[in-house]
Order: sequence, then C-alpha cells, then structure tokens
Amino acid sequence: MLPAANIGDLFLIGTGGFIGASLRYTISSRMPKIRSIPAGTLTVNFLGSIVLSLLTFSSEPESVVYLVNIGILGSFTTFSTFAYETFKLLEDGQNVSFFLNIFLNVILCLLGVGIAYFALRL
Repeated sequence: MLPAANIGDLFLIGTGGFIGASLRYTISSRMPKIRSIPAGTLTVNFLGSIVLSLLTFSSEPESVVYLVNIGILGSFTTFSTFAYETFKLLEDGQNVSFFLNIFLNVILCLLGVGIAYFALRL
C-alpha cells in the first residue's frame, strides 16, 4: 500500500489524470464501432491493462506509480486495474475469487448502468 500522498504526489496524480483523460477522449472519439463494439473503449482498456501490468510487475518508483498508474491510467481506464487484480487472483491460485471478481464486476457495473438509465427516465 502506498503512503498518504503529499502535495507533490497529488500534483503528479492530477497531471496524469489530465493526460489520461485527454488520451482516452482522443482515441475513443476517433475510432469507429466494429460490429456494435466500441473499439475506442476496447482499445484504451486493452492498452491500459498492458501498461498498468507492465509497470506494476516491474516495481516502478512511487513517483511513476502516482503519475502513470494512478493518474494517467486511472483516468485513461479503470478496466486496467480490474484486469490486473483479477489476473493476480488467478496467479495466486484463488480460482473462486478470480471467477467471483469477474462475475461481480460485470454484473454490478451493468446493474449500476441499468439503475442510472432507468432513474434518469423517471
């Protein structure tokens, strides 16, 4: 677990967040859907998973974690964290937790979207 962030760490996170959100918008807005699949979202989630995993598995310094993992990738995609944590469960031999994590994330996120969708239609 990372220690509590100071103002410099928060600046790195905020700067990274600006970069990640800008990249996500740029990529997602320029890619067409492929057979109804939002290719932009799929692309940023896939790339984010790769980059987050590469940085996490390589034990980068805290400043890189704040800027890239939390800042850039946190706003670029949250799926990268989900993918990494789910893979880690499998790697650690926690097979039931691996499948349960996938199930709960997918179902709860879809449920949340459904709740918001129907709440806005009332």
